[in-house]
Formats: sequence, C-alpha cells, structure tokens
Amino acid sequence: MKSTLLEVLTYDVNDNVMTYLTIGNGYKGGGYDESNRLGLVENEEFEDENVDSIEIGSKMDLWDGRARLNVAAFYSEFEDVQVSTFDGNCCFVVGNAAETEVQGIEIDWMIAATDKLTLTGGLAHLDASYKNFPNAACNAFQIADGSCAANGGVQDLSGKTLQFAPDWAMNFGAEFVTPINDAIDLSFGLEVNWSDEVAIANDLDPNLIQDSYLKANARISLASSNGDWSLALIGKNITDEETFTWGNDVPLGGLGFAFTYFQHIDPPRTLEVQARYNF
Repeated sequence: MKSTLLEVLTYDVNDNVMTYLTIGNGYKGGGYDESNRLGLVENEEFEDENVDSIEIGSKMDLWDGRARLNVAAFYSEFEDVQVSTFDGNCCFVVGNAAETEVQGIEIDWMIAATDKLTLTGGLAHLDASYKNFPNAACNAFQIADGSCAANGGVQDLSGKTLQFAPDWAMNFGAEFVTPINDAIDLSFGLEVNWSDEVAIANDLDPNLIQDSYLKANARISLASSNGDWSLALIGKNITDEETFTWGNDVPLGGLGFAFTYFQHIDPPRTLEVQARYNF
C-alpha cells in the first residue's frame, strides 16, 4: 500500500507524554488476472485498492522512565479491496470487493520491574468487516445445498468479518537476566501469545476457522557479559498447540472431493540449541 497523503499532528502534554493525530490515504495499484474472466474479458481487470485512515494515540514514559505505555485507536475505510479467491477448481482469481471497514484499539507496554526483570505486553481489539461485498465466492456448503447457484454463483458477505482478523489478540513477555560472575550472564525468557478465533478462507468456510489458541515460547541462555558469545536452549510452542495459517478446498472438489480441504499446519512443540559467536 502506497501513501499518497499523510498529515500528522503532535502535542507534548509534558516531558513524558506525547499525543498525536494521523490522517492519511493510500492505494495499491490494480492490474489484470487472466484467470478471472467469468465469461467476460473485462472481468480480467481489477481496480486500484484505496484507503482513507485516521489514528489517534499517545506515547508515555512512566515510573521515572522505567515504564513505557503506547495507546492507539484507528479507523480505516477501504474501497475496491483486492481479494484472491479460490475458484473451486484449480486457480486463485484476483478481483475487487466493494468496501471494507477496519477499526480497533492497540495497547503495548514495557516495564523494567527491577534491574534484572523486564516485562512486556500488548493487547489489540479489531473490528474488521466487509461493508459491501455482494459478489464473494461461495463456500463448499453453499455449493452443496444449491444456494450458490440460486444466488447466481456468488454469496453476499456484506457485514461479515474479514479473513485473518481476530477480534482480540494479546501477548506477554518476561526476561530475567542475572550475572553468574564478572564474565557470564544467565537469562531466562518467556513469551506468551493468545489469539481469538479467526477465519482463514476468503469465503468464510466454517471448516476453515482457526479456533482461539494460546502459544508459549521459552528460552534459557548463557552469554558473555561483553556480548562476544551466547549459548541458548529454546522451546517453541511449548504448549504444543495445533494451529494452521492457511487452508482451502482441494482442487476439483466438485468431482467427488466435496468437503475435502488442505491446510498449512504450524510447527508442533520444538526444541532448539542456538550458539552464537561475534568475531
């Protein structure tokens, strides 16, 4: 997305609190997709995607500089949103949804609780929906029950949520660093991420909803105090959550493979040993 107009107003409440207002717009260039004829050559062309946005927020230093807090609220309207949709046979076609609306609040913070312990965290609430999308691709259930054909081969997603847009998301992190002696530091780290359920497929197929989940990563390391080397044991997804980042109907699903899907699965619980040396 390219920015074409950006206005930023800032106001320093005091030495520790800054507020701002940002107003801008931008666009993503259009193009052609030969797979998207739908019987007409002119359907190959998709238009520029445009956005108008506004954001208001504040950045704060607290607790004598030992803590930072950032808060932002935003609202964006997109027109002619470019979407890539599986055609049910073999290909993904690019076209334009009419309008989407995205608004939300983001909060992130960092606290130096002690000289050895640092805490971080974040919270985001997102309300993202199609304002107008009457010609969206049908999902497998609509094709099977005949409602897709009855509606001219499309479904109306106006008012429905966007894909990859969870209502809530949160994260928390903690790092504890302490010296063992004058030359070596020992550190422990923990990172926790939680996400609300999210639609993965553009057609909002109910079989392609990623349920809410919590994932945690942990790290323990030894490192030289001057930063020359480090040795770490890292655990990723230590709660062994089963999640996926992408999925859709299998190609040619109408030829005996209806309600069959593929998914890109995230890695399970993993352990890594990491060694670094700076020359």
